[in-house]
Amino acid sequence: MEAAELKDEVQGNGIAEKPDLIDLRDTGRFLATLEALNCSLALSRRPSGVALLGVDKGVPTLSACMLPRSMGLAVEGDRLAIATHREVIVFANAKAIAQQYPARPNHYDGVFVPRVAHFTGNCDLHDMALDGPRVIAVNTRFSCLCVIDGFFNFTPFWRPPFLTDFTGDDRCHLNGMAFHDRKASFATALGHTNTSYGWREGMADGGIVMEVPSGRIVASGLSMPHSPRVIDGQLYVLEGGRGHVLQIDTTTGTKRVVAELPGFTHGLAVYGGVLFVGLSKLRMKRGPQGLPIESRGELVAGVAAIELASGQVLGILEFYNGVEEIFDVQVLPNVRRAEILAPHQWFETPSIETVHGGMWELRDDEGDNA
Repeated sequence: MEAAELKDEVQGNGIAEKPDLIDLRDTGRFLATLEALNCSLALSRRPSGVALLGVDKGVPTLSACMLPRSMGLAVEGDRLAIATHREVIVFANAKAIAQQYPARPNHYDGVFVPRVAHFTGNCDLHDMALDGPRVIAVNTRFSCLCVIDGFFNFTPFWRPPFLTDFTGDDRCHLNGMAFHDRKASFATALGHTNTSYGWREGMADGGIVMEVPSGRIVASGLSMPHSPRVIDGQLYVLEGGRGHVLQIDTTTGTKRVVAELPGFTHGLAVYGGVLFVGLSKLRMKRGPQGLPIESRGELVAGVAAIELASGQVLGILEFYNGVEEIFDVQVLPNVRRAEILAPHQWFETPSIETVHGGMWELRDDEGDNA
């Protein structure tokens, strides 16, 4: 696969960098699978930013914008929520006017533009879900599940029952939430700990899955679990420290390895009978952490496609440069060629859309002088 252009913009000074060449390699049938499903993927990535990945006539389409410390993602209908360092930004697909986007007419079938920003402060938001006008999020710094709706920075509604204080010191690294039938049903944490950053001491095998709201521990002894999801009535969890996709029996806690992958697993979405799993290289700035996956040699950053029914790995799209981690993955149905505009980009090319239609505005730097 030839290198694809990943278009990033620099925040702060408003100056656009030249497009970077990102070397994408499809090790199987990943791109063919994505194209057959007629969807794109939203990927939050590190060093930073969000990329929209699609396939059109066999060729990958990749668009990105820089957002500070982009983390959790959520999709509902035509809306995409993105957690950044101190805010959650809700974007909407202005699909009715996407073909008229001035920078590239008659090309995009989706242009995601910012609509709402919630200023949360530094909460280290991981898994999220959109529930109508509300954002439901895992607030890792404050060890709670919370609602973000504009009344407060956030409103906690559930904490693991073993926590004794409401503090902002990441006591158990609560990170994952299965939001199913419009309610949170399961949550993951890296430790059953009640001290400031206590989970770091045993993160190689101290991870747990809890039932919500009871707090019952469904499974333990996990190596850095993330991204719990209820799919067809079954609980799936990513075990990052082993590179596993697990299915867990919620009654007995029995774990079944669905797939073993060549990266730290983080970010899980399902669509059309296919699991999409984010893969990352390990952060080695603190040195080895004693994770089982550390003995497996060089890991990859990318996304895997797995057939849900069989566990067969259909393909892995590897990022050979420019991306070290995939933090979260969400599916954008019925979109192949998408653009996303960070707030400062939208200010340069603003749009107006209502139920009666929409338009792209030509910016008037002088303002109204009528």
